[in-house]
Amino acid sequence: MLNLFRTQKKEIPSFEILQNSEFKDKYFSRLSPWDWMDNKMIHVFDKNSPRVVTMDPWPQLIYLEANGQITVSEFVYKMASSYNRKTPIPKELDITIISVLNDLVEDNLIELTLEKQNLSNDIQYPKSEQ
Repeated sequence: MLNLFRTQKKEIPSFEILQNSEFKDKYFSRLSPWDWMDNKMIHVFDKNSPRVVTMDPWPQLIYLEANGQITVSEFVYKMASSYNRKTPIPKELDITIISVLNDLVEDNLIELTLEKQNLSNDIQYPKSEQ
């Protein structure tokens, strides 16, 4: 009988950069309040300077996922699992995520910690929902 409904196992890249990264086992958390500009874009109110930050899609996605409850490794594999046969997993997915995380850390918009963090309500939820 033909195996028409058999699915192939998804090929996950080795993510060598992630495996060698100091970030891999750290949790990442937002540090600044934010709100929706429209139904697709957020802006972040930088607590460290008088500026409002808008982001490209990758930094925005990572910022919104920075809830202090997931490690960088868990996030990379979560993102890898969101790809399918039609859109294969980018081999440099880990490099992209680590690079964006590094930029957000340098801008003091997120922090990396060894333990899970609980976000305060003013950072967990958009300003318009507070």
